[in-house]
Amino acid sequence: MDYRSRYKQEVSKYGKKDAIIALCVYPVLVAITLALFVILQTFEFTGLLDLIFQFSLPAITIGIVFTIVLVKKQGLASIGLHKDRVWQMLRFSFFIILFYSAFGVVPGLINGWEFNNFGALIPILITTIILAVFEDIFFVGYLQTRLYGLVKKNALAIFAGATLFALIHIPVDVYIGARGIELVALQIGRIIMHLAFVLIFRRHFSLIPVSIAHTLSNFFGNGDLWRESDFDVIGTWATIATLLILVILVTGEIVHWRRSKREEGEKHNEISR
Repeated sequence: MDYRSRYKQEVSKYGKKDAIIALCVYPVLVAITLALFVILQTFEFTGLLDLIFQFSLPAITIGIVFTIVLVKKQGLASIGLHKDRVWQMLRFSFFIILFYSAFGVVPGLINGWEFNNFGALIPILITTIILAVFEDIFFVGYLQTRLYGLVKKNALAIFAGATLFALIHIPVDVYIGARGIELVALQIGRIIMHLAFVLIFRRHFSLIPVSIAHTLSNFFGNGDLWRESDFDVIGTWATIATLLILVILVTGEIVHWRRSKREEGEKHNEISR
């Protein structure tokens, strides 16, 4: 079974009840996200307490998703956590690493920025991984796949998931001062990210390459690799990398669709003869 067939087979399993449950979890996470953000902005925590508040949202989100899929006996493989086609998936992941790394390193070399201290990069990278993984588990592995229970058309379902992914970030963006064109641009960037991540997910129905792409996009896009950098420049390069990934994958989908139509036509002609 090719990866496109695997994706279609998986999402076809879900009905309206699955979609409604997933959509009910969404506002709960919105409320928790806002509450935790306000708490972290209002109070200064240090040590263990700071870590607890920093990672409470990922822990709560993962706990909710795992509980739902296990109680409904859908299994973790239903959200892209499995060992199928591991070597193909790892090769694809390696391509993503090289692609994002190129777009993350080149602007710094061009501008003569100094690399960040290795010791400082480790905790930053770990935090970035955790924050990317929990979003991918919920938005790509869980919510996106269950949306097909209500939205049967593929493109519409993906855009619906992308819109929800963007919307959950708006309150925090507004809170920190984003307005007008800047606010719109941020959401367009997130929609592009989600579209790219879903197409990455469809390759092997696996969250591993998705989380790698998400982690590297955030890591390089935030300028964490450098001691000092231009946030606008580095963010633009990261967005371009994601947009190019999206274009490459969409092109692949179109080529596959045309090839399938041609093969179907040839089979039909043979049968007619």
